[in-house]
Amino acid sequence: MIKHDVDVVIVGAGASGLAALRELDRAGRKVLCFEARDHVGGRVLTVHDPLSPVSIELGAEFIHGRPPEIWDIVRSGRLTAYDCADKGVHLKDGKPKSRRDAWQEVDQVMSEMQEAASEGKDQTFAEFLMGSRGSDDAKRLATSYVEGFNAARQEEIGIASLAEDARAADEIDGDRSFRILSGYDAIVLHLLNAADVLATKLHLNCVVERIQWERGSATIHVRSSLTGALETVRAHCVLITVPLGVLQIPPDTPDSIRFDPEPAEVLDATRALRFGQVFRLVLRFREAFWENNRDISDAGFLFSDEQLFPTWWTTLPVRAPVLTAWSAGPHADELLGQNQAAVISAAIATLARITGSRTEHLN
Repeated sequence: MIKHDVDVVIVGAGASGLAALRELDRAGRKVLCFEARDHVGGRVLTVHDPLSPVSIELGAEFIHGRPPEIWDIVRSGRLTAYDCADKGVHLKDGKPKSRRDAWQEVDQVMSEMQEAASEGKDQTFAEFLMGSRGSDDAKRLATSYVEGFNAARQEEIGIASLAEDARAADEIDGDRSFRILSGYDAIVLHLLNAADVLATKLHLNCVVERIQWERGSATIHVRSSLTGALETVRAHCVLITVPLGVLQIPPDTPDSIRFDPEPAEVLDATRALRFGQVFRLVLRFREAFWENNRDISDAGFLFSDEQLFPTWWTTLPVRAPVLTAWSAGPHADELLGQNQAAVISAAIATLARITGSRTEHLN
């Protein structure tokens, strides 16, 4: 039975889905948004821990540069954004491997990479490094940055895409990073508040199982993950904002969205794309012990040559006893399948080595 007849159905209530819901609602369209999980925000996951002086971000944390899509929300929502401390230190046994800002060494290699990409011939980042003029340390740092930021293997990611990303970042002042003082979820909350009569337009725990479509019309089959009830919605169009991984699930398997007919060109493109694994830990300590070390007390980022968690960052310029550990791309391979206790132990052991501390003192 058809229960609704609307202009647009949005699949997914991450930031993109919520932004679309807001704009379509403002335009006076009849719109419904279905989210399979029990919460909105996609990869935004902010924890307001009463024992922490700052919000704990388990998902999106940084605003990279000044993209107008986010800064319009910051201004209209009267949110407070502040610059992040960007000083980076390359550490080993608690001592800097170089007195230069680690970002300078990364920039040296990345600038050379952009020059190589401008010649028109694409190659993998690993192939580029073989001919790079950078020092071995600079190459290792640049590799850690590329693999960590993009969760990609150096043997697979191409320099053409990296150069294009760098050009796009330059257009939005992308070398600067910001945080939201009250937490990144303030962005999501603002999007929620902007939609009129939200309770009737946003539906959680609703899994879109099948979409039958033709030009100008679509029938969407939605099942409640709470009751198992199935309903059918008719719309003039459907906007898909689910993560790439959902679209890459083979059809007729659990959690996949079945399309009838299948938009082969679009799905073939999504299946050709790749994304990597990321492990992120946020550790709250009794005190910010690293601030007793002059070499890193004012560092925003800590880099190392460690295998599992090579990258860490602090909460500076806000001083709080909180560190974030980051392992992405090939660095995360050994962590796959490990339980939480093992992952935390690996992170603590890594932190002890790079800061020259004793594991039992990190509490």
